[in-house]
Amino acid sequence: MSRLRWLSMLRPVVARYPWAFYRASTLTGLGMWVLTREFRENVRRNQTVLLGADGKWSWRQGWQVCTYVSQYYVDLAQVAQLNLATFEAEHLEITGHDYLRAIEQPGPVLVVSAHMGNAEFAIQALTGRGREFAALVERQQPPEWSKFILDLRSAAGGRFYEAGYQGLRACLEALQKGHVVGMMADRDIQGTGVGAVLCGRAVKLPRGPWELARRTNALVVPMFSARKRDQDFRIYVDEPFRVEQTEDAEHDIRRAVERFAGLLENQLKRDPQQWTVLEDFWRVHACGEG
Repeated sequence: MSRLRWLSMLRPVVARYPWAFYRASTLTGLGMWVLTREFRENVRRNQTVLLGADGKWSWRQGWQVCTYVSQYYVDLAQVAQLNLATFEAEHLEITGHDYLRAIEQPGPVLVVSAHMGNAEFAIQALTGRGREFAALVERQQPPEWSKFILDLRSAAGGRFYEAGYQGLRACLEALQKGHVVGMMADRDIQGTGVGAVLCGRAVKLPRGPWELARRTNALVVPMFSARKRDQDFRIYVDEPFRVEQTEDAEHDIRRAVERFAGLLENQLKRDPQQWTVLEDFWRVHACGEG
């Protein structure tokens, strides 16, 4: 049975008894870790770099990463039932709360994040602050699965678009109208990235968020998520900034990417297991510059 059919069938049950599926995610995460050699090797390599020379790798860390991946799908099944007016107060523990006040001010805001915890929940909670938002997400395969996931993500409000020309155009228009846009900035899925140093490795990080921010003069709000338990998250908000607008656009974008890389590295080292990237990140996104 396909994952689309499984999730379609289970979604009403998950939404009604989420606590049971959060508990079961420990077992599904273990199954993913034990039975999927590719994920196991990729996660091990990713985590080993984050832990550094003095860090000690344990298979339990990989199991935890896979458990967090499983819990993300439990999150998705509940999106339609989210009460966004109260979600922030009931489920988010925010560090850098004062920085969030920038989101309440008029004007375009670009929230940049990474594949940690569940940044989508954090961004969606912003609608409780009275801001319209859109988000750009990775295209999934097959198309039917991608559409299903997009519909789930959009069930509580907001607009989610697949990464590509149409999605970028929609996010550009949202920023030009003064709305909030959310984008992940840790994986260069378009293959047009900018070189930066992350955890001592030369990698390419996405350029798209920074081109949009520079073009619209949007206020950039770095925001990272870490799961505490079930639907409860810690949210780390860093100081907002704007991408420079000098005569050298490439220089401006590179400066922004380097700044984000430093913030991302701090978060990855704070809690490595929260990074739910299942590809061999350091190989896939490697580059010869930094």
